[in-house]
Formats: sequence, structure tokens, C-alpha cells
Amino acid sequence: MNRIYKIILALLILTGLQTLLGLDSAHAQVSAIVDLSKRSVYVQQPFRVNITVYTKTWFTQPLEFTNLQIPNAFIVPFDKTQPGMFTIGGKQYPGVQFYYIVFPYKPGEFSVPSLEITAQSPPEGSSESRKVIIHTTEQKYTVKDVPKSLKDKGDWLVAKNVILRETWSPDLKNLKVGDVLKRTVTIDAQGTLPQFIPDISGQEQVKWASTYPQSPVLTDTRGGGDANGRSTQTTTYLLEKSGNFIIPGIELPYWNPYSGKLMTASTIKHEILVADNPDLGILTTLKDSLDATQSVKAVSEEKTPFLILGMKWYQFAGLLIIALFVCYCLFSFGRKVFKKFHIKWLNYLNSEQYLFRKMIHSNNSPESFLPALYKWWDNLKKKPSSSIGASLNEMHLTEEEKNIKNYLTVVYEKQEAGDAEEIKKMMRKRFKHKY
Repeated sequence: MNRIYKIILALLILTGLQTLLGLDSAHAQVSAIVDLSKRSVYVQQPFRVNITVYTKTWFTQPLEFTNLQIPNAFIVPFDKTQPGMFTIGGKQYPGVQFYYIVFPYKPGEFSVPSLEITAQSPPEGSSESRKVIIHTTEQKYTVKDVPKSLKDKGDWLVAKNVILRETWSPDLKNLKVGDVLKRTVTIDAQGTLPQFIPDISGQEQVKWASTYPQSPVLTDTRGGGDANGRSTQTTTYLLEKSGNFIIPGIELPYWNPYSGKLMTASTIKHEILVADNPDLGILTTLKDSLDATQSVKAVSEEKTPFLILGMKWYQFAGLLIIALFVCYCLFSFGRKVFKKFHIKWLNYLNSEQYLFRKMIHSNNSPESFLPALYKWWDNLKKKPSSSIGASLNEMHLTEEEKNIKNYLTVVYEKQEAGDAEEIKKMMRKRFKHKY
């Protein structure tokens, strides 16, 4: 029998520890697995972080999870959960899955930190849902630098595929000195971010024309399950010499991580004929105009004023001074109002009216009632005498009002409690016109 008691006691202790530590059965019901598609990648090479949350029963509410943050990496979330059945340890479990695509941009050793996930799921054998908080395990990975053999190939870009398209305005026919051409190159890169697409304006410089590149326009064109980017780059050509020339094609090498090869996307080269123009004055005017535009652009890009909360420093300083002055005025006014109210409140606590009410609502025991009675009497402004007894003798009391003298006699001479409630009724009746 003692052995049975020991077993029962051990079970109770284990149950208490589970409750104390929050390790109830619901925690065993819900688990999470983090899987990295790759643990060793090159700079810019994306990898996928799959998170599978499964349960032995079912989920009653959508999952709640913290945002994933990794240093020296861009993160593209695809956090719309996908329900399904997942095989874990040879068994099928219902669960949901979501993932992130991570784009590292600096070599080194890093890790995917632990995520906090909140789920609602009932334990086995129960239909009552419980809130469960779980934490995923930290996952380490390595980011390798650009291979030495590829560093000299130009800008480094990692992508599944790159497509280049170009348009010209106007077309490349009937050209003459002083004409202005606008070339727009659109770069669509699959499996990367638009921030990683390099600027190709350096390839467009020629000796027979002045070139004026504009800032690239970046567009995120991600699909339902992958990150894609687009860079639209426009360059203006001012034709300055006559003759036959070749506009070189644009070449953009990129590393395909799936084939493990360096590939190149390119546009075709163009042969053009530029005729003489007798009106060379227009060339100077156009060049000055384009140079001015380029200068304004450079100033706007390189000398952006320092802003605080979207305001220039002197605007922010002026607003701060005004705000401090308003706060000072409000504080001074509030201090005066509080001080005045505080004085009135202290006066009220020592007023006849307050002390009379405190006496009326005091306990009926002599230890409580008599101090309240005397304190009120001491603060009474118009009284025949400083003594309650003497004052009562000078007042024309009715038989009912003489009860207070009897009460004092009972309390002080006979050392009995007396009936304080009767005295309170008489006092209310006697002084109701005053309070």
C-alpha cells in the first residue's frame, strides 16, 4: 500500500512541475521544424527558410509569429501559411507551412534566429483549445565571398535568369549632328532583388556623343513563390560628330547558382550613320541644357540636406523651441492651479462642514466618536464656550437634546459605551440648517 502512495505522490509532483513550468500537454501537441534550403551560399545567393508547424490534433486559430530579422541580409517574406499534411518521423501530422527567402549581402558566419510562434490547439482527447507558445531552433549558415576568378568580370549578380530589352526614341534612322537619342534598357532578373541589379551606364559611353544617364528605376516584381526584380535604366545621347559609328551592345554577366556557371545576358550592337548639320549652334544650346540638367541631378543626389523627421534642422529647432515654451506655460499654469486647489482642499479638510460629516459618519464606539466630536467642536467658529458641557448649559436645550449630557456622563463617569447613534440623530436635527 505504501508503494502505491509513493507512485501517486510522484505523479502529483510531476504534474505540479509541469504546471509550474508551463509544460502542459498542449506543448507536446505542437512542434515546429526549421529547414534551410542551403547552409553555404555566395554573396547575393538566396536561400529559403521553410518553417513547418504541426500538431497532433488541429489548429483552432491562425498562427501568430514574430518577424524574422537577420543581420547583413535582405528578407523577402512569404508568410501566408499553407495548410497540409506533413510526414514527421514517418508519421502524418496536420500542420501549416510558411517560408522566407533570404538574400545575404556580406560574407561571414551568420544564423537564422529563433522565432516565437503562438498557436491555438487542443490536447489529444480534449476539444478545449489551449494557447501554446513555442520557439524554433537557431539555424547557422555560411556566406562565401565572390570567387576570385569572377571578381574581375565586373559587377557581381546572382540570378536564375536575366533578360535585357532596349528601346530607342526616336529610331536610329535619318540621324544628324545635334540630334538627341534616348535609350531605355529594361533588365528583368529572376530569383534576385532589384537592389542587386548593377548600373550599366558605364557601358554606354562613346567618343562621338555625350551621354547623360538617369538614375535607375527599381521595381519589385516578385511572384507567388519567388523574388524577382526589374531595373529600368535610361541614357540620353547627344550626337556631336558625323560619320558611321557603332553603338555597342550591353552585356550583363551573372552567376546562375543552379547551374554553377557564369552566364551573360546582352543586347545587340547597332550601326548608325550620323549626317552633318550646318546649324551647329543648336548643338551648343542642347549641350548646355543637358549639362545643366545633369548638374542639378548631381546636386540633388549628392547634397541632400540633413533632415530630422522630414524637416530641415532649423525648422526642427524652431518647432522644438515652440514646443518647449508651450510645455513650460502649461506646466506653470498647471502648477498654479494645483497649488490653489491644494490649499482649498486643505481648508476643506479643516472646515466645520467636513468635520461635522466625519463625526456623523464615525464609528459609534467612544474611541472613534468622541475624538471626531471634539475636533468638530474645536473648529466651530461661533460657540458659546470652549467647553461642550458649558455650552450646552448656556443653550436652551430640549429634553431630547439633553441626551448628549447624559451620554457624556455615561462615558466618563460610568465608563460605559453609551448610545452614540441617538446623539448623532440629535446633532443632525440641531445643525441641519447650518450644514
